[in-house]
Amino acid sequence: MTYLKTPTFMRLISVSKSLLLISLLPLLLACGSTPPASAPVVIIETREPVAVDDPAQEQLQMAANAGSPEREEYLLNAIEILLLAARNAEAENIASRITDITSLPASSQLRYALLLGEIALRNGAAEAALALLKEALTEPRADLDNSLQQRVIELRSRAYFEQHQYVNAVRERLLLAALQSPAEQINNNDIIWQILSVAPASELEIRGSAINSYELRGWLELAQVTNANQDDIAQQIQAVAQWRNKWIQHAAARNLPESLIYVHQLWENRAQRIALLIPLEEPAGKAVNEGFLGAWYDALAKGQEVPEIIVYDTSTITDIMPIYQLAVEQGANMVIGPLRKESVRQLQSLRTMPVPTLALNYGDADQPSPQGFYQFGLAPEDEIIQAADIAWAAGHRNAALLIPRGEQYLRISETFINHWTELGGAIVSNATFSSANPYSEVVSELMSIDASEARAAQLRALLSRNSVHFTPRRRQDIDFIFMLATPLEGRQIKPALAFHFAGDVPVYSMPGIYDGGANPVANRDLNGVIFTDSPWVLKHDPLRETLNSVLPAAASNVQRLRAMGVDSFRLYARLGQLESFPSARIQGATGILSMQRNGSIKRELLQARFVNGSAALADVRNDDAATMAASR
Repeated sequence: MTYLKTPTFMRLISVSKSLLLISLLPLLLACGSTPPASAPVVIIETREPVAVDDPAQEQLQMAANAGSPEREEYLLNAIEILLLAARNAEAENIASRITDITSLPASSQLRYALLLGEIALRNGAAEAALALLKEALTEPRADLDNSLQQRVIELRSRAYFEQHQYVNAVRERLLLAALQSPAEQINNNDIIWQILSVAPASELEIRGSAINSYELRGWLELAQVTNANQDDIAQQIQAVAQWRNKWIQHAAARNLPESLIYVHQLWENRAQRIALLIPLEEPAGKAVNEGFLGAWYDALAKGQEVPEIIVYDTSTITDIMPIYQLAVEQGANMVIGPLRKESVRQLQSLRTMPVPTLALNYGDADQPSPQGFYQFGLAPEDEIIQAADIAWAAGHRNAALLIPRGEQYLRISETFINHWTELGGAIVSNATFSSANPYSEVVSELMSIDASEARAAQLRALLSRNSVHFTPRRRQDIDFIFMLATPLEGRQIKPALAFHFAGDVPVYSMPGIYDGGANPVANRDLNGVIFTDSPWVLKHDPLRETLNSVLPAAASNVQRLRAMGVDSFRLYARLGQLESFPSARIQGATGILSMQRNGSIKRELLQARFVNGSAALADVRNDDAATMAASR
């Protein structure tokens, strides 16, 4: 019996046509289409995609004229060619033609499992991909091709990553290193660091003997010391140097990830004088300024070397250019601001930037930005897309939208609809509400309760009233509801959903659903609602506690703006790193921060759920059972 014919593996790759084609592919691969493009890290493939038409057809023609096992080999070739060309649906269709693989060599059987796993992963079914490959090639085997072994391990790492099992993803990469050349191992180190840069700090803790691998323990400790000193570049450089002295035999000590090497250059080229362009007379500007200066004073109190800050009040400014030029002339070698969108557009129109500039809002997405111009803000698009991605990862496909009525909410609705349909989902119901309309009526419309009642009325008109016993029914094709609401609105809408037989439908929302306070009695009506918010709001932050003790009490929207100010200060020295390494991440107060190609900063927020009236951090992937329990 070969390794590939273990009972578990053979249950997955059955010789039965009905089991293989009817059970395996539809059940494992029908979980969706292409995974979200906003995944936090792209694991780089080792092979270049090839755009082909004829090569795949040529293999299919050869398969048509061949007997087994040559026929299956040609079909495998065609599948591989199509996957490299991103023709996923065609590859999946051809995979269904292979009905018997037991006559193939062990390497071909593994290759078939690999291709099925790749199809599953591209369809957003990471669990299915792992089911196909978790037993295959646990340890390297001399009787299988080295490149095939590498592909299997790499696929497992990607699948673990998609499931947010970051330590397991790194474990697979460590297995991969044993099969690689020295040059490949250097690139592998960079990818391991990409994975660890995304992982929450709580997932990187070394728990006693649970991590018994020297290499893995070293990687986790490197991530810990780096994260612990993220806000102090000089201290981080020193901490990494101390780590290298301790882990002298470690692969990363020999070949430090390029992103960490670059930190030395960041420190040498850091800004010494920063101009902060902010409208101090506006509530948003005041809150951002409080967070920015709070982070500056915090760094100073910790003994860090900090830049000189010059604040320029832009409250009465309509043309930003004169004050921007004045700041540069007065010696600023970096500018942070402005905050108003129109002012950001003015700077975006420049051909060149005299100094690096971090705007505190976003200009026009369809307009190019000059080199050295970066944009950062609390963009609702990040929050909308992440809510959709969370729902998609939980297995939902049919969405209902419940959005406030008004022109200002159209962009939010359109962003969600566009992203959801790009993922492959469907919008099956859509309703808007306002304070002028009873929420019960809106929910009845959303869940088609009114249609159910209308059918009952028609029956009563035709039949004797006494012979008609009617129980209203909601529509059954809604997997989840995306609700945009304030805490006050949500506390009324959620009970209305339960009243209209939709209490078991998962509800996803945005940060605005949470007021940021400890109010379990009022928030009990929000139990079960899944939402995202910033670490500043959801987790304990010593700086937040300090600012709260010296500044006036602030609502959650002000707290989020203060967090934006904190991050805008802490980003100043890291912009070059984020730009040079697109996979680099910073654990910020507003979320996990990364940079897109156009220079805009993207945020990934924390996931939470209301449980017993309190906001609890949660991993809501595939966790609707817990959601329903929390909602009761």
